[in-house]
Amino acid sequence: MEIKKTYPPSWVVMQNNIQECFKSMSIDEKRMLILASPIARTKDATEKDAIIITAEEFAKECGIKIHSAYPQLETASKALIKRYFAYHNERGKKVLSNWVIDCTYEDGGIAIRFPEIVLLMLKEFDKVNPYTKYKKDIVLKLKKDYSFDIYHLAKKHQAIGQFEMSLEHLKNELGLPPSYDKLCNLKDRVIKPSLDEITANTDIELSYENVKKGRSVVGFKFTVREKPKPKLRAPERETAITTPPAVAVKQPKDTNHTDLQHRASKITGLIMSNGLADRFKQGDESVMQMMKRIQSEIINTEIAELWENKLEEFGIIF
Repeated sequence: MEIKKTYPPSWVVMQNNIQECFKSMSIDEKRMLILASPIARTKDATEKDAIIITAEEFAKECGIKIHSAYPQLETASKALIKRYFAYHNERGKKVLSNWVIDCTYEDGGIAIRFPEIVLLMLKEFDKVNPYTKYKKDIVLKLKKDYSFDIYHLAKKHQAIGQFEMSLEHLKNELGLPPSYDKLCNLKDRVIKPSLDEITANTDIELSYENVKKGRSVVGFKFTVREKPKPKLRAPERETAITTPPAVAVKQPKDTNHTDLQHRASKITGLIMSNGLADRFKQGDESVMQMMKRIQSEIINTEIAELWENKLEEFGIIF
């Protein structure tokens, strides 16, 4: 029996095909969907349930001034309610659907009701419905129009570490207007500013290089690397000046220590056998240095569990 995965409210989790919803949307429309994601999931919302986004929450989460939050929410909701998308049902028939059923303008916020197909993309995550997840507070730091879209694509491919897109595919994914058909405009106004913002403000480093056919640029290859996490250090013990020197007493062998060593070896072994060494190397580390560092960091069961959870995100089963 497959256990349904659950995620806390601090995580945004969306099916990968919801990327379509970001196409051509304003940054505030994207923010509304991101804020609605954990609410719909944690309350198991239906079409009858209104998801309320307050102006205070919108301002706080998105780093904007409170007096401008409600007008921005109102403008975004009016645009969102006019949008629709297409999908194919179980009989293979094309279906058109609005993103939003209705919006109610409450005092201090907006209540949104989503159709069932949209709620499905915000709530159902499995092999049949592949998904991407990221921290809500991280993605909401992004301010530029296309950073949300590119960050979502990068997180979708993070486990692989890289992905390629043709120019036409990329422009279609981002919903770019014809003014970006010129390569210099695409790079200077979309790619470079978005990648700089993502690398400066999120949990990943994102870079790109040209993909050429002959002398012509036909696409881009993006490289995704997770930023190194700060090393966890055990807190230093405070010793009062008047405390007499401790008497050395031989302790019995710690069986937990042996268990931790076994778990640390298993973790680094799985990193190697699954080709993930480059994902966890820091700076100019060699593979052996990386393995020794990770094993030295696993000093208690909590850190071991963190590493095991991290590897499970790459599909590794313990």
